[in-house]
Formats: sequence, structure tokens, C-alpha cells
Amino acid sequence: MNIQSPEHASSSKDSFPPLSRSSLSLLCDSGRISPSAWSQALDFCGFRPDGKAWLTYWRQVFLLGGVLFFLAGIICFIAWNWDDMQPFARMTLVGVIVASTGIGAVAVGPDSRSGQALLLACGVAMGPLLAVFGQTYQTGAELWELFRVWTVLLVALALAGRQTGLWFAAWLSGNVFIALWLGRNLTSPFDAFSQLFAIPEWLVAIACAIFLWEWAAQRAVRKGAQNWLRSRWFPRLLFLDLAARTSCYLIEGILGSYRWADTWQLWLPHQVVPYFAVALAGLAWWWYRKKEPDLFMLATLLGAVAAVLLAVLAEAELFFDLGVVAAFLFWGLLVTGLTAGLAKMLLHLQKAMSAEENEKHAPMVSLPSFFGRARSGVSWQLLWENLQAHGEALRDEPAPDVKEPYSPWYIKLLLALGGWLAAVLFMCFLGLLLFETLNISSHEELTIFIVSVPVLLLGRTMLAGGKLFSRHFGFALAIAGTSGIAIALFLGLDSVMTACFVLAALLAAISVFMRNVAYTFLSAIGIVGCVAQGISSLIYASVRHGFADSAMLDMALLLPPVWWVLLSLGLACFCLQEKRWRGSMRGQTADAWFFGAYTGMLMIQIWSLGLSYGLRAILDLPLWGSGGMGLGAAAGVTVLILFLTKKHSLTARVAGMASVPLLFALGWYLPGATLALLGLVMARQMGNAVMQGAVLVYFFAYMIFYYYNLAMPFSAKSTYLVTSGLVLLLLALVLRVWQTKSSIEEAGRA
Repeated sequence: MNIQSPEHASSSKDSFPPLSRSSLSLLCDSGRISPSAWSQALDFCGFRPDGKAWLTYWRQVFLLGGVLFFLAGIICFIAWNWDDMQPFARMTLVGVIVASTGIGAVAVGPDSRSGQALLLACGVAMGPLLAVFGQTYQTGAELWELFRVWTVLLVALALAGRQTGLWFAAWLSGNVFIALWLGRNLTSPFDAFSQLFAIPEWLVAIACAIFLWEWAAQRAVRKGAQNWLRSRWFPRLLFLDLAARTSCYLIEGILGSYRWADTWQLWLPHQVVPYFAVALAGLAWWWYRKKEPDLFMLATLLGAVAAVLLAVLAEAELFFDLGVVAAFLFWGLLVTGLTAGLAKMLLHLQKAMSAEENEKHAPMVSLPSFFGRARSGVSWQLLWENLQAHGEALRDEPAPDVKEPYSPWYIKLLLALGGWLAAVLFMCFLGLLLFETLNISSHEELTIFIVSVPVLLLGRTMLAGGKLFSRHFGFALAIAGTSGIAIALFLGLDSVMTACFVLAALLAAISVFMRNVAYTFLSAIGIVGCVAQGISSLIYASVRHGFADSAMLDMALLLPPVWWVLLSLGLACFCLQEKRWRGSMRGQTADAWFFGAYTGMLMIQIWSLGLSYGLRAILDLPLWGSGGMGLGAAAGVTVLILFLTKKHSLTARVAGMASVPLLFALGWYLPGATLALLGLVMARQMGNAVMQGAVLVYFFAYMIFYYYNLAMPFSAKSTYLVTSGLVLLLLALVLRVWQTKSSIEEAGRA
């Protein structure tokens, strides 16, 4: 069968979402294209990284990490040796960093990736330079004045450097400057940050910044210049910040947390905020629906409006006169209905905006170079023509199991939050109904279990329905029922270890029964956590009962690394064998297991850090559950390296094998860093930008936490940071030379 014509494809019943790797996977999972066509499409669009893309990716990762580590080390070194260094030496050291990074950016070109990193490092280093100057020569400047000058310098550098990262740094510095300026008369500078959320002027300032950015971007498009202004992540971040501040401001005023008339203000009265919010909502809706279509902005706006609406209804005490039990029930239904209505609107907007984009035959927006660029100028029409040339077909209708079109992650997150809120309300309703209204005082665990099972079954029935309200109501009931079963298990079983393992088995069975992607994702997180906590309880029980020298304890201590190795290898194999899961609806379920399992590993690692520093004395829980996670992650990265370098040059294979011992050493000393490395490799291989961003945020937060709690003198810590930065920069340089040499060899063969 031949493929549809591009005209028929673009005007088909189901409009296509923006061309991305995720949308191609959805088409394959829904049965509209075959797995072979899916693989061909990935190669044609450039979503599958080759050797050159991997070199570019790791060079940029090492460059970014090296710059940050090196700057942090220099700052720590100056702080440690402040009293022993001459004023000129302090200024010289920081000044050399600012000058060298600035000159280096000009030398390599500010438009190149290396030049942008150096320019960003130059802008960041200006802050410590101002601080050293002020402390050395006692200029008398206050802290807010330092950030004011730093903000001005960053803005000037951003105008000259033309990169979004510098504007982001200027925005952060500007926030701190305004907060400190507002609180300059307060006892502590940190008290000033609360004032930043309580003045209308700053809301207006953020709105003006968004307007100027969008105006400059539109102007650049008409002139065909300054493509960096077309970056969407920064205006989206600004708009998310503006919507969150405005909605929180309105909610606090609605619920009476403080009285606007009695609150400190600058020039604008606080009563202007509701009018500002209405004007902002109308203008944003018109702009991002008609002038610059952006579904993220519309989803953020609708989410903020929904939150304010719930606050208004809560202040009006809706359903409160029916009693506490009935109020929780009807509020759960209200939140479910509001979430379903929000989903209806967003899906309608997504479909309409996708159809408009297809009519314009808009080219695909390439991924940022940090993720590896896709081919520029590729559209759905060109893709259909390419697949037709290879004899692939596009079916007219999706598989019967497909109920919803592809939705971006932010829509799924917004709807999941509504489902969780409704589930909490339903759980409160069931708890009050059982233990307050019905006065049940014996066999509580059995009662909770008996009530939770029908709730879970009802949720499963409604999840299979065709209506949006039915599915969201069923999702909330499924969460509430599962939570009730978990509570009943931990109340009814004397052993925490047994309860954890039984709950893990039940979650696996229930997720298969529910056949819902979101529920499967949550179940995967729960299973990973339950198994880890069950193993911890087993080891803890062995130690507590005096089996410290027994073979049983030795075997128990092997369970954590064995579990993490098996889990990491499973994730690596899924990443490498993704094609086997495509072509049916089980592909989305497999994705949910994959992302849920890795998210569970991240959460266990963060939880273990919290127990190690500060929470252990409060919770008194064992810490063995995360043991061996770094070694398991190293094993997963090793498998990925071996398979990904199999078809590449001998140099790539040797370099990959040489890194294996370093991986296991890193997994032993820095398990969280190795876990992040596993996530970076899998995210790049699968082309998932959301996973990539989440792992990067986790990695930098983990490294900050690690260095902050590192048990060594400050001087050694600064040396450690500088050395780490230099090693990463050296690796980036090696990869740069390697990439240049490979490009020359390819040009010679051509």
C-alpha cells in the first residue's frame, strides 16, 4: 500500500502534532506507521545520534561542567585565603579569570558554543570580582548595590553576546537586586525575598520584559536575523514565573492571608493586581493564540486561572454547609470536573494549533545544539515523501486503543496534579466516612482494604471510558484506592520488609490490570522504592538480631547492588532495544515503566541523601537501600558504551573501554553522579529533552550538595573543585580535537 499524499496527510481527520521524536513514537505506537518506517523517520529527521553527535554532546557537557567547577573552585580559594592574600593578589586572580574568559570568547567567536560558554563564565565571574573589590577596598557599597552593578554588566554583556544564557543570568541577578533593595532596611537580607512577591511593580516589570522579548523576536523574524531570539525556553520561564507570582498574589488576597490595605507598598496600590491579572490574561491569550501560537503559555495561563478559581470557591465556602465528609466528596468531584474541562480545552487547542501549523507547512524547529541538532527544514510533508520513496505506508486511522492525541509533558503534568489533588480529597472523604461517620474502631486495616478494593475497581472501569471526565475521575479513584491498599498493608503486616515486597508485587499486578500509562509510571516509581526499602529492612533486621557474622547477613548485603545492577541493565537494554517495543500500544506502557523506574532511582538517591544529612535522627530509617546504586548505574553505562561504539571507529571503542574502570570508580565514590551519567546517556540516545533537563538539574544539585558536605578543609575543597573543572575542560578540548580530526578525515574521503 502506498503512503498518503502530503496534502491528504495534512488535512486528515487527526491533525499531527509538531514533528518530534515523541510524535513519531506516538504514530508508531498507535499503528499509523510501522516500526521500520519509524526507524527510517528517525534517521531522516536526525533524531538518532551518530558518532559526531555524541562527540558534540559530551564536549558541551564537559565544557559547561568544567567552567562551573573551575569558577566555584577559584571563588572558594579566594574565600579561604582571604586573610593571607594581598589585596592586589585577590583582584588580580579574579580579574585574570574575567579577562581571560572574555578574551577567549572573542578569540573563538561569541557565536560558537565554546565562545558562549566562555562569555557566560565571564559574566558570572564579574559578580565575585565586584565582591572582592568591595571587600578589599571597603567602598561602603551595600549588597544590593553590588547586585545592581552586576545586573547592569550582565545586561550589557547579553546585548553584546546575543545569547539566552546571559539574559537568564541577568534575570536571576536582577531578582536578587530588587529583593535586597526592597529589604535594605530590614534586619536580615533574606527577609527581603518575601517582599519580592508582594509588590505589583515587579509583576509589571516581568510582563514588560516578556513583551520586549516577544517584540524583538517578531522583529528578528521579519528581518531574518538574530535566530537566538527565537529560543522559547527563556520567555516560557519568564511567563511561568509571572503566572505563578500573580496567581499566588491573588490567592493570598482571596483567602485573606493578609490585607492589601495594610501591606507595605511602593507606588502602585495592591488593588491594581486583579485588574492587571485580567488584562494580562486577555493579552496573553490573544498573543499566544493568534500572533505567536504557544501551547505551553496557554497551558500555564489556564492552570493559573484554575488555581485562582478554586481559591474563590474555597473562600465562598462552597459545599462547606453539607458537612466535612460531604464537602470532601463534592470537592473531589469538583476538582475532577475542573481537571477534565481543562484537559478538554487544552486538547482542543492542541488539535487546532497543530492543524494551523500543518496548513502553513511550517518546518520543524530544530532541537537546541546541546541535544544534537536535527536536520533543519524538515516537515511532515518532506517526511511523508521520504517514507513513500522507501515503500512505507501511513494508515488512515489510529489503532482503536488510542483515546487521546499526543500531549506535551507540561499538559500531562498539569493534569496529573489535578488528579493527585482529587485523589487526596477522595482519600480524606473515605477516611472520615469510615472512622468518623461510621465510628469504625476495630480491624482498621481490614476495613481500609475492603473499602479500597471497590474504589480501585471503579477507577479501572472509569479509566476505560471514552469521556474525559470519566478517565480523570477514574485516575483519581485509582490513586486513592491504591493508597488505601498500601496503608492497609503497612497497618496489617507486622514486618515492614514483608509489606514492602508485597506492595511491590501488588503494584506490578495492578498496573497490568489498570492498563493506564500514567498509573504505570507511578507504579514503577513505587515498585523501585518498595524493593529498596524492603531490602533495607531485611538488612536492618539481620543486624538488629545479632547476625552480623552470619552468612545470611553477607548475602543480604549483596542484595542492594544486585538489585540496582539488574535494574540499570534493564533500563540500558530498553534504551538499546526500543524498536522492539514500537508498533503497538505496549510501546507507551514500556515507556512508562522505563521513565518511572529511572525516576524511582533518582528519588531513592535523593531520599538517601536526606536521611544521611539531617533526617536520619528524625525518621530513624535504615540507609542500605541505596547501597550499590552507583555500581549498578556504572554497569548500565558500560553496556550502553559497548553497544553504541560497536559500529564506530577503533578509537571510539578503545576510548569507551578505557572509561569503564573510571565509571566504576566514580560509581563507588559518587553514586549520584554516576546515576546522572546513566540518565544523560539514555536521554541523549532516546532524544528526550525533558529527561535531559531533569537529569542536569539533579546532577548540579547533587554536586552542590556533595561539595557543601565534603568532610575536608576549605582549602582542599577549593583545590578539588579547580582540579575537577580543569579535568572536564581538558576532556572537552580532547573531544574538540577529536571531532575536528574526524571532520577532516570525512572531508578527505568525500
